[in-house]
Amino acid sequence: MEVEEILGEAGRLSDAVDGGFHYESRPQQLQMALEVADAVEEPRHLIVEAGTGVGKSLAYLIPLILHAKRNHVRVMVSTHTIALQEQLMWKDLPLLEDRLSVPFRAVLVKGRSNYLCLRRLQRIRAHQRELFSVGMEGELDRLRAWADQTEDGSLQELKHPPSGDVWAMVCAEHGNCMGGKCSERKRCFLQHARANMLDADVLIANHHVLFADLALRRERGGFLPEMAALVMDEAHTVEDTASDHLGLRLSAYMFEYWLRRLVSPDNGKGLLGFLKAGAAAQTATRVWDAASDFFRRFPQAAGIGERDSQQVIASPVEMETSLPALLRELSDQLARLIEDLEEKDEESRMELRSLRLQGISLRNDLEAFLGQLLPDHVYWMEREGKRKQVVLHSSPVEVAPILHQILFEAIASVVLTSATLAVGGRLEYVRDRLGMGEESRMCALGSPFDHARQMRLYVASNAPDPREKEAFADAVAKGILRWTLKTHGRAFVLFTSDELLKKSAKTLRPELEQAGITLLAQGHGMARRAMLDTFREDNQFVLFGLDSFWMGVDVRGDALSNVILTRLPFAVPDHPVVAARLRRIKEKGGDPFREYSLPEAVLKFRQGVGRLIRSQTDEGIVVVLDSRLITKWYGRVFQRSLPECPIEPFEL
Repeated sequence: MEVEEILGEAGRLSDAVDGGFHYESRPQQLQMALEVADAVEEPRHLIVEAGTGVGKSLAYLIPLILHAKRNHVRVMVSTHTIALQEQLMWKDLPLLEDRLSVPFRAVLVKGRSNYLCLRRLQRIRAHQRELFSVGMEGELDRLRAWADQTEDGSLQELKHPPSGDVWAMVCAEHGNCMGGKCSERKRCFLQHARANMLDADVLIANHHVLFADLALRRERGGFLPEMAALVMDEAHTVEDTASDHLGLRLSAYMFEYWLRRLVSPDNGKGLLGFLKAGAAAQTATRVWDAASDFFRRFPQAAGIGERDSQQVIASPVEMETSLPALLRELSDQLARLIEDLEEKDEESRMELRSLRLQGISLRNDLEAFLGQLLPDHVYWMEREGKRKQVVLHSSPVEVAPILHQILFEAIASVVLTSATLAVGGRLEYVRDRLGMGEESRMCALGSPFDHARQMRLYVASNAPDPREKEAFADAVAKGILRWTLKTHGRAFVLFTSDELLKKSAKTLRPELEQAGITLLAQGHGMARRAMLDTFREDNQFVLFGLDSFWMGVDVRGDALSNVILTRLPFAVPDHPVVAARLRRIKEKGGDPFREYSLPEAVLKFRQGVGRLIRSQTDEGIVVVLDSRLITKWYGRVFQRSLPECPIEPFEL
């Protein structure tokens, strides 16, 4: 069977129904499916932009399934959002299972720590007084009752998940598996999940699981099975996701989270207390104090002021601290305990082994940060959360060389796809940023939607420069009010600044409510999904959103007919990673604005505009409250990257 037999006008999907709409054959979808089929069969890498409405998920799933079955290999799809994962698993794949004459198995992949370990749960139940603080019995009782009923055994099944401390004590973790010696091996949820993965034709994962696995493979072997082909959907997020997983993150909380399982300084509960390992428990308590002291004093040692929320660490930090030495001492003590427990208490031995590995990892990361031992990384400190806790970060300046090695050289065929990958109609920018290689095939497909009929773009011609904060904020408020009243709500207003969002919400809420329009503002007490569900219920809503609403949000029909972009989404150039990337381009003799800032802003701009037209019947307007779209030379680059539609200037 070939893709034309399935996606053609008289193909196997021709009478399928999706959400009340009959399936329609689309030339762009068929072309994409043929490109993917060629890429996986040859094999080679492919980057393909598929505009909104192409139906890209079916366009890659069909050739992937046919390739897997024809060649008896395993393939994978990785996504950025849970919503797309759910669409693939519970909508697209069941449709293909029904329509294809080729039987196949698809499995949703989760990281190992998402699974309950029955052996660890049983052990904790037996020794909870020695291992747990008072008050956790109820959570353990609920887990025990759930464990008797669940078949999957994953955290996502729980309506009321336990606390992080409790789950850490009962989940399946690296280095804490007894394998064939385990008394619960026949019912082991992790082993069943692994068996299902090995038996599957198609794996569905997310980018975080994939990159966590790729990072592990660089050190000690991964969790995921081998695959012949990989499709990365929502590929516009790949560089940032990779950067997060290929760097460091350290905080006092991470040390405390680890140490609590060894010993609690308040009551002596924990594994070392249970084993009556007094010397090691004393060392662990000293590590606890040393970690707290280290993160308290680090900003001053690094020359960072009390009011600085974020600061690059330009050179190795020389700081008097006993933390690395104490971590090494504790590791040696745990090693001796592990040796003493051999053939006596195998379960405690496995727990200690896992905790020792975690401690070694923390020590290595700490020493790597202080000595800046990871080549070509940028290092910085941030104060995060309400408590402004000190967090140490590092990220590679360029992910392209790393991805070329661990991704594109390791997997025969990698397909990157998204609705927004091209800048000015060209795909070289994303290809080169990710290290895909010049021999990769590139293909940019249009959208089947008639944007010229369905969408109109309005641009403020006289808005102040965004650097004039007060004047720009006043102009934005006037623009939002004017255009949300014009469409009677039914609007997304997308911001790049939390400060401007809050100011605009405070200014406009009374006037919008007076007009019968309800304002939903991100960060004002309602979760993102709840905001979207509420927005879809009624036409009299306007939603103010930040970064997460620029992409991956799908609202079809009359609920959304107006998308307002408050400004062109240029990244803040003082973020450590962005600044390092700009500096690297300049060092190579390039133009940081043209080669990075502008293309990144164009891609995000296209994402924001793409929220409006999600189906053949959608109609509406996009309003841009940033005059630079029509007054600056680079505005033409943004305009060339948009679907063809009428553009009208207006005065505020």
